[in-house]
Amino acid sequence: MDYQASRDVNPTGRSIELDFVRGLAIIAVMGMHFHTVSTGSQWVALIEYPLKNFGREGVNLFFTLSGFLVGGLLLRQYAHSGSVDARRFIIRRIFKIWPAYYALILFHVLAGRHPTSTFLYQNLTHMQNYLGSSIAQTWSLAVEEHFYLFLPALVLLFARLRVRANTILWTLGALCVVVLAARCAAVASGELEAASAYTQYRIDSLLIGVMLATVYWMKPELYRRIAGQKLLLLAVVAGTVVWLVFLQRNLMLEESIGYTIQAIGFAALIVLVLEYSGAIRGARLYRAVAWIGVYSYGIYLWHSVALAPGDVFIRKASAFGLPVMVAWGLALALQFAVAIIAGYAATRAIEFPFLRIRDALFPARRRSTPAAQPAEQHAA
Repeated sequence: MDYQASRDVNPTGRSIELDFVRGLAIIAVMGMHFHTVSTGSQWVALIEYPLKNFGREGVNLFFTLSGFLVGGLLLRQYAHSGSVDARRFIIRRIFKIWPAYYALILFHVLAGRHPTSTFLYQNLTHMQNYLGSSIAQTWSLAVEEHFYLFLPALVLLFARLRVRANTILWTLGALCVVVLAARCAAVASGELEAASAYTQYRIDSLLIGVMLATVYWMKPELYRRIAGQKLLLLAVVAGTVVWLVFLQRNLMLEESIGYTIQAIGFAALIVLVLEYSGAIRGARLYRAVAWIGVYSYGIYLWHSVALAPGDVFIRKASAFGLPVMVAWGLALALQFAVAIIAGYAATRAIEFPFLRIRDALFPARRRSTPAAQPAEQHAA
């Protein structure tokens, strides 16, 4: 087999491969939201196509990756000790997610950009995916917050019943089928907004990531066999790309079976990047995307601040007669730069300090083998 026997970890304890996947996801999200200039060029339209059309799929990629990484934290404990410390898990998640999240909410309260009635109670209660919020990007964080409560309870049940890996996989698979059936019923009844945002209709993307984590941590021989099927993994990812290009615009298909198809494809992508990206890991573009991935949570929270500067620049460029191709490139670059700088600053000022406090008060328990450490460390 030619897949990697181990994963390299940088001095901060992060897996560059998984940061690369996060980078791909956040670039897709930013590209969908940012303003662009209409150029009339087919080449520009081709470049813009994945940026303007795959933003929602970037969120789905985040979901699947989160299921793999965060689910792996609990399944690693279960695999090694037969039990899980759900309280410790939830506390560490709170330190990871809440400080930066509530800093964003406080900023919007103080800035007055939105009436508080349009976002405050919705986001404070983590129900914005049901109640709506003018801070639009936070809906997916509510789905993940609900998942962080549901998954420990599920794994605790597995531990109490002494459930083995195969039963866990069958249970998670059955839950995915139930979620898919419920989402298809919602789409059939015209509830497209609910199908795209409500936790009970979107959690299968996370559960598919948890299924991958189950194989990774509890059935390593099976994982090695799957990882060794490079052509099959490539075929699954290629099929996902074909789906995104040709069928993703059909909302009835996209919001019914589409999310499940994407999650399966993204699980294959995660394995491919983990096991086969070693040859390009030193490339500058790869490392640049991975660097963006390090700050993806901060960028996701704050990337909307780039919209106003982008809009102003486009209007000014038009007024001053700047060539359309130049305006297009500069407008896009400006928005990416503002979003990345804002996310970097927020991560350094808020997220990382609270993670250091968390690790001092509630240090991670490490019992994994060296080959498995990157996935665990990146999720912690």
